[in-house]
Amino acid sequence: MQVKVYESSDIASGLKMVKDELGPDAMILSTKTVHSGKLGLLGKKSFEITAALDSDWPEVEEPKKSAISGTYDRSFQVQKESPQTPTPVAAAAEPENQSKIQSEVDELKGMIKNLGQEMTRMNSRQHSIQANPSTNDTVLGSLQQRILDLGISQQTAQTITGFAKESLTLEELSDPFSQQQYLSDIFEELFHVSNDIFSTNDDKKQHRLALVGPTGVGKTTSLAKIAANYLSNFSGSIGFITIDTYRIAAVEQLKVYGDIMDLPVEVVLNPEQFERALLKLRDKDLILIDTAGRSPKDSLCIEELASYLRPDLLIDKHLVLSATTRENELYEAMDRFAVLGYDHTLITKIDECSSLGVLLDLQIRNKIPFSFIANGQRVPEDIMEADKKTLSKLIMSPGEGSVYE
Repeated sequence: MQVKVYESSDIASGLKMVKDELGPDAMILSTKTVHSGKLGLLGKKSFEITAALDSDWPEVEEPKKSAISGTYDRSFQVQKESPQTPTPVAAAAEPENQSKIQSEVDELKGMIKNLGQEMTRMNSRQHSIQANPSTNDTVLGSLQQRILDLGISQQTAQTITGFAKESLTLEELSDPFSQQQYLSDIFEELFHVSNDIFSTNDDKKQHRLALVGPTGVGKTTSLAKIAANYLSNFSGSIGFITIDTYRIAAVEQLKVYGDIMDLPVEVVLNPEQFERALLKLRDKDLILIDTAGRSPKDSLCIEELASYLRPDLLIDKHLVLSATTRENELYEAMDRFAVLGYDHTLITKIDECSSLGVLLDLQIRNKIPFSFIANGQRVPEDIMEADKKTLSKLIMSPGEGSVYE
């Protein structure tokens, strides 16, 4: 049996390739849709068809009579008889093989039937689109504008709309509910989140978490929220360390939170003191580290911060960004702070935004997962661990950033 895999832009051309090469007797073993490119589900779509040809023994012409001797050519006779005479073992296994082959044939018939139904559906959708080009363009334009109105960039909106054209029928594209469900599903697919950040923590392992990022994004307040939530959900103990000695107010603010929650606060001035503070708090289940805000343009200060948060110290680093920051400045911060090797992204101030489509653009540009979402100043209420459904809902419901379940 000959088995080959074909890839084409659509089912029809793929089947033509199979027929041209293997002939009309070829069997379709399987079909599947594949996507290529960095966008995963939104990447370029193609079809992969696996086909086979059950080749029989080649036809052998009848032995010719010798013109001289009047006898048959023995070489032809041997060739004709050889494949037709099974050995005793082969003859005994023949019923079992026939049963297996029949089962495979029945399975292939089912595959072919399903493939036919899929081709009918796709042809119907394609015919609908071709028969109504102006209507289709209008519907797609409306969908793209709807995406843009959510605060999503032009490039991302075009990509999502293009995929909708390939995935949905004209009827589905025209239905507001289908559009809503499609966008919700696509947004969830594109988001990356950090699931159960503290769930892997056990009695023998200390968790160290540091918040880094630009000035004024809410790192100290977010740290206090994380501490309060941890105390509510886990029985472990916590210690604070602050490296933010540039702002006296930040140190005092963290000390106030420490006093309220009865948690120790260590203030350090250099990497050596930082390591001693880690050693001093070695009995704590969680150490939360506050850092001074750094301008993304200040490479020297960011490198200085890296000398504290060395990889060998096993610190989980979260880049804190404000949703109110302009998009190009968010991208710059992500690029500049990359030298720290941050593991997660924490988004603050979503309650101050009328639209949150930029969150999706951030994920497409940089797939570092979101860890927490903060939407106010209250401690500990206004923070939650990020999840795909919530992020999708926030984008789909502009102006509701201050309310989530």
